[in-house]
Amino acid sequence: MSLKLAAGLSIVCGGSLPASAERAIDIELSGPAPFEASELAAAMRMRLPADGAAVRVRVTGTADGVHVDTTPGSRDVSLRGLAGPAAARLVALAASDLLLSDLAAAPELVVRQPAQGPDRAADSKVPSTLGVLGSAAGWEGVRSVLGAASLDLAQPVRGYLGIIEVEGGAIAGGDVALIAAVVRVDGGLRTSVFELRAGLTIAPIYVRTGAADLTALIGGNASVRIRIPVTRAARAVLAVGADVFVTRTSYLLDGATVMTTPRAAPWVAAGMEVAL
Repeated sequence: MSLKLAAGLSIVCGGSLPASAERAIDIELSGPAPFEASELAAAMRMRLPADGAAVRVRVTGTADGVHVDTTPGSRDVSLRGLAGPAAARLVALAASDLLLSDLAAAPELVVRQPAQGPDRAADSKVPSTLGVLGSAAGWEGVRSVLGAASLDLAQPVRGYLGIIEVEGGAIAGGDVALIAAVVRVDGGLRTSVFELRAGLTIAPIYVRTGAADLTALIGGNASVRIRIPVTRAARAVLAVGADVFVTRTSYLLDGATVMTTPRAAPWVAAGMEVAL
């Protein structure tokens, strides 16, 4: 066979072979990036199969690296100061993981706490408290004050407070010897320092002067408290409030009125409370 014939056959055969083409990789840099698009494309060609559909990757700069977007998903890549081909290789690793189906990024794991609801969450931040206070109340028509000591229990209920307060005291001096018990059943709102209360007041009173008498005053109450931390579990409490009664009773002595129970009885109190 002549040399010319052999050369002609080799050209014909070589021309019939399919030409190998590089996989199309389209890199879009959105904003400044620490590498060139060509550097990232070259790094990705070393990781992706040579054949396959065209690949499109968009890279956006972030504070400490880049954000990579591909059709399957996206990912943030921290470059830790890397630039040039070294940074491109690190980004190519993340982008290739997103593109290859067998190395696709795992879905984000979201850990959810058991459903608690806003009311129960609020209750968990407000402890139950037990308070001991001394108080002085001004009664209309009485020349002396009602001095008393009280014990109250406050319990979180659906983000609010349920409170029961029991108080006992007596009129100091005056024309009438009187012993009173005051029961307040309240709802309240509490912050770290302030507390608001309002509710029902029932006040049984016993008058020992003259023929003696036992009755009960019924009404409502409202108060505000300042709670000052003393230790981790204890607080000093300063309170001001008032009881307003819908029932009243007058007492006569020798035909003259010596006392009329109050319509409104403002009071102040001070003491301590402890968290339970």
